[in-house]
Amino acid sequence: MEIKKTTLDELRQNIALLASVEESDAPFISCYLNLENGLTSWQETFNNRIHILRRILKGCDRTDFEEALGKIETYLMSELLPESKGVAIFSRGLSGGSFFLPMQFAAPLPNWIVVNPTPNIYHLMELKDNYHRYIILLVHEDRARILEVNLGAVTTQFWLNHSELQLRVGSEWSRSHYQIHQMDRGEHFLHEKILVLEQLMNSGGHSHLILAGDPDITERICHALPNTLSEKLVDMIPTNKYDQQKDVVMATLSNFIKYEEQESQTIAEKLIDGLRSQNLAVAGSRECLNALKEGDVDILVMASNYHPEPGWICTDCNASGTEAPETPVCTECGLSTVRPLDVKEELLRLAGQRERPVEVVEHSDALMSVGGVGCLLRIIKVVSNNS
Repeated sequence: MEIKKTTLDELRQNIALLASVEESDAPFISCYLNLENGLTSWQETFNNRIHILRRILKGCDRTDFEEALGKIETYLMSELLPESKGVAIFSRGLSGGSFFLPMQFAAPLPNWIVVNPTPNIYHLMELKDNYHRYIILLVHEDRARILEVNLGAVTTQFWLNHSELQLRVGSEWSRSHYQIHQMDRGEHFLHEKILVLEQLMNSGGHSHLILAGDPDITERICHALPNTLSEKLVDMIPTNKYDQQKDVVMATLSNFIKYEEQESQTIAEKLIDGLRSQNLAVAGSRECLNALKEGDVDILVMASNYHPEPGWICTDCNASGTEAPETPVCTECGLSTVRPLDVKEELLRLAGQRERPVEVVEHSDALMSVGGVGCLLRIIKVVSNNS
């Protein structure tokens, strides 16, 4: 089996898959590990957490847990890529419907291991929101490269150069002839690369662009960009031709994350504005849960420090609520099939099932003041005067 890092498209598909996993009595392990500093960065946390889980799980749960854990441990021992910075592994034993899904990333993840009836997908949603993908046009005097950075890793690159002109110096042309021709070709070279860039970004559905390389050339390209590309320009970063590609990518990645956070703040402000106008947005755990169930949500907006109290869900009729359950009896169907619910994960699970985007926002007092979570709505409801 070929092991490779997960792309954005694969992550989207996997989030939808994980969000649709049906609950069973068998424990489901969601394991996230930070691999930035090798074995020492995660092994102690992993072992300590597994020790705790083994102590609290009994009987069939313990047997199912060990089966699911065995798959994870085998993968960690033999399949980790040396360049990976984060891994997410989801596993369940045979009695609950065997499930195993590993993913490796060029971006870091926290050390986080939980056992629940269904997968925990918050850290995948956060990763997708912060990193997703963008295009770098890296240019110097005689060459250019177009790089696609996908969840922190370069997944595609195109070389564009006109070094073949230099081969004619001393044979067909004099040095002065070459210099004049090169000057004539200069603007053509730039527009040629912009045309290729535009075609690639349109065909791949990319919405973010960073220019990097010689400052004079990137400035000229910036002024020559058509509106369709200038609207997608995130930043311009100076580099020299001797810089390693990985260093260029890291520099652009840092700036891209800052840009993404600015976008998140803008969406949080849009949510607050929407709350001022009736039926454009809702806020609070219960309101967001209802809106997601009804299919009204355009974007789920969640503060990174949103930590709601447990709610409840009926495993028979699937009714749910955001307050702590008082009894195991469901208020909808009357059966004693109520269990505690992780409200945060339920919101993410519903968004994942409906393929609704999730915006994770850092440091938003305004968002926290309305409960830490909200939804921009895609359907304007008509409120009856009789309600």
